[in-house]
Amino acid sequence: MTNELCASGRQPARKTTPDFAIRKAIEKPDNCSRCGFCLNACPVYREYLTESSSPRGKIQLSRQILDGRLDLSGYMKDILSRCLMCGSCSAACPSGVQGAHLFSGMRWLAIRELGLDWRKKTIYRLLAKKWMLAASARFAAWADRHFKPLLERGAPSHLPLAGIPPFNDRPFSETVNPVSPAVGKPRARVLYFHGCATNYLYAGIGNAVTRVLTRMGVDVHTPGKQGCCGIPIILSGARALSVTCIRSVIEQFSRPDVDAVIVDCATCGSALRREYVPLLKELRLMGHDVDDRLIGQAERLAGKTRDVMEFVADHRDWLPALAESRNRPRFTYHDPCHLVKGQGVGPRLRGVFRHLPNADFVEMQEPDSCCGGGGVFQIDHPEVSAAITARKVENIRRTGADTLATGCPGCRMTIGAHLGSHPSVRVVHPVELVDAALSGA
Repeated sequence: MTNELCASGRQPARKTTPDFAIRKAIEKPDNCSRCGFCLNACPVYREYLTESSSPRGKIQLSRQILDGRLDLSGYMKDILSRCLMCGSCSAACPSGVQGAHLFSGMRWLAIRELGLDWRKKTIYRLLAKKWMLAASARFAAWADRHFKPLLERGAPSHLPLAGIPPFNDRPFSETVNPVSPAVGKPRARVLYFHGCATNYLYAGIGNAVTRVLTRMGVDVHTPGKQGCCGIPIILSGARALSVTCIRSVIEQFSRPDVDAVIVDCATCGSALRREYVPLLKELRLMGHDVDDRLIGQAERLAGKTRDVMEFVADHRDWLPALAESRNRPRFTYHDPCHLVKGQGVGPRLRGVFRHLPNADFVEMQEPDSCCGGGGVFQIDHPEVSAAITARKVENIRRTGADTLATGCPGCRMTIGAHLGSHPSVRVVHPVELVDAALSGA
C-alpha cells in the first residue's frame, strides 16, 4: 500500500496534523485487527483489488492520518471517496468497526483541510434549504417535461438519468391530507416522513403508504413542508451543512405523542435512526451549538423511527383480508444496504412477501449485495459502479421475475437505469405490492 501511495506522486510536502477536537470527534479505529473479513464483503474492493481500496486499507490509512503520520492529500481524498457507504464491511467485522461512519468522518476532515467541490457544495446547500429544494424541484420538473430527451442526449453517459422517473405533477406534500384517519377503530398513531424522492418523484409510494397504514387501523399524520433528511450531505462528509436538515427533521418529528415515525426510504430511515445521534455528539465536540435537549430529541426520534415495511411485518395481523389479483406478478426483492445492514431489517420482510396472495415471491442470489449506486459514488467512479450494478442486474435476470421490489429510491433509480436490456422488468416499492393486494389490483 505504501508503494502504491508513493507511486502516485501527488502527496504535498506540507504535513497536516488534525487539531485535537476533530481527532477526538472522529473515533479512531484502534480495534481493527486487520483480519481481512471485510475484503470479501466489500463490493468496491472486489473491483479494484488494491489494499488501499479495501476497508482494511482505508482504516489503516485513516489511523495514520489521525495520528499525524500521513499527509491528507488530494490522492488520499480520492481513496476515501472509493466507498459506497453500504455498511458491508461493518456487517462482516468481528471487532465491530463501523467503517462507513469512520470514512464519512474522514471525508469531513478532508473537506476541512482541502475544501469541497463547488458543484457538490451547491447541491448540498440546495438540499439544506427547504425553499431552495422546492424551487429547484419545480424547475427540474419543468425541464423534465419539456426537455428530457435533449437532457438525456447531452448528459454524460455515466449519469443514471434513464432511471429517474418523471417528476410528480405536484409535490406529494401538496396532495396528501395532513391527517389520514384509520379505517375502523384506531390502533396506532404515526407521523409519516415521506422524504424527497416520494415528494418529488414517487407520489405513488406515498399514496400506497397512506392507504396501507390507514387500512391497518393507523392514523397517519403527514407534516407539511418537510425537508431533506440530510443523508447525502452527511455521508459526503459536509457535516456542518447537514445541521439545518437535522434540526428541521427533529423539530417536526420528535414528538412524544405518536407511536412511530414511518419512513418509506431505507436511507432516510438510516439517517433518522443511526446517524443523527452520533453526528450531533461529534458536532458538539467540534464546538457547534448542540445541546443535551437536541441530542435527547434525536434519541427519541431514533427510537421511534420504523421503515414502513418493517411496521407492516411487525403488525401483519392488522392487515385486512388480502384479495387475489387479476395479474399475478413474479417478483424478487433487493435488500437496500441502509435497511438490511444499516437497520437490521430484512429477513422478516419475507414473511410479508410470502403472505401476498396476488404475487409469487422468488429470492435472488445475493439479495443483500449492494446495487452499486452509493449516491455520488456512481458519478465519481462510474465504471466501478456500473460493474457492481451489472452483477445485481444479472442476479435479477436469473430469477425470471417480471417485477423487482426494493425499499430505497436510490437503488430503484440505479438498478432501473441498468435494466434497459430487460424492459419487461418493472421496479416498485414493496409497499405498492401490499397496497395492490389490499385492493385486488
